[in-house]
Amino acid sequence: MGIFAVGIGRADGQLVLTGEVDRAEARLDAMHAAERAGLRAADQITVLPAAELGDKLWAIATLSVANGREQPDHKAEMGTQILMGQVVRVWKQTQFWSLVQSPDGYLSWVEKGALVRCDRQTTEGWKASPLVIVTACEDCVRESPQPQAQPVSDVVMGDLLKAPFLDGDWLGVELPDGRTGFLRKLSATNYAAWKTTRRATPENIEDTARLFLGRPYLWGGCSPKGLDCSGFAKMVFFLNGIELNRNANEQARQGVEVTMDGESSQLKKGDLLFFGGRGRRGQAEWVTHVAIYLDYKRFIQSSQRVKISSLDPSSPLYDEHHARRLLFARRILPETPEAHVEK
Repeated sequence: MGIFAVGIGRADGQLVLTGEVDRAEARLDAMHAAERAGLRAADQITVLPAAELGDKLWAIATLSVANGREQPDHKAEMGTQILMGQVVRVWKQTQFWSLVQSPDGYLSWVEKGALVRCDRQTTEGWKASPLVIVTACEDCVRESPQPQAQPVSDVVMGDLLKAPFLDGDWLGVELPDGRTGFLRKLSATNYAAWKTTRRATPENIEDTARLFLGRPYLWGGCSPKGLDCSGFAKMVFFLNGIELNRNANEQARQGVEVTMDGESSQLKKGDLLFFGGRGRRGQAEWVTHVAIYLDYKRFIQSSQRVKISSLDPSSPLYDEHHARRLLFARRILPETPEAHVEK
């Protein structure tokens, strides 16, 4: 959720603090901590963003799904995905990769070609454009308004594009990198109007979650191409107007606690169930999995694939593994759609 990678070493016979932070205050905190420990160390900590970025400290994803990795390498673990049209903060870059932070605070390395780097004014102009949001699970932007026309780009649910004009059953669209084409009108809708119609009701959460049944589990995935457990919860709630944090252990800090009992009597449809390990000998429990509660001890999760499971041992949907590892539940949905959701 933040950059604070500080170490201590020796250079020219003296101790030095090295590393990177994302705020000048964090560098001062590190220096003061060293002083309190009795260390006389020179300051060689870099405060990001990197100077060579100039004023282009932002970027817009220009692929249907931009993969965010934990290190700047294709072999590195995928931690998240960024949907087309989403604006991210850029902190530094290598020859081929950019370290970016998505609006949920998650830091990841994304290939430069998946992004259009720009200044703040450009990102604000993008947000103020006539945007549409893709509502079909998948579709394709084509060179001309014909089903057999050559593809320009695939798109998935949640992607944002400019749509300056309508051509019959097709939208004339522009991608963040300036590519243009046509998208079927039925596959997208006006983004500003779409946001006003979001209603985070238990029934809408269930209906949205069921759209992804059978979709494959993908570590780091949070798009229709594949979803991990928290990516699934994040996508479902996003499509209903609520932003969740990226990982299960971060989502576990949102909402309010729900009292648990053996019969799940206090649970309501739309609550998040959290699973993991129970601490021993004073150790804290740790969260490894999240699912969305439905009713009658049933829940929907992304585990191997998106599927409906049960906490009831007598049910054919019983998931013994996760039933044994259930830790607690959190209520994200407000009493009314307009109510405040704790962050």
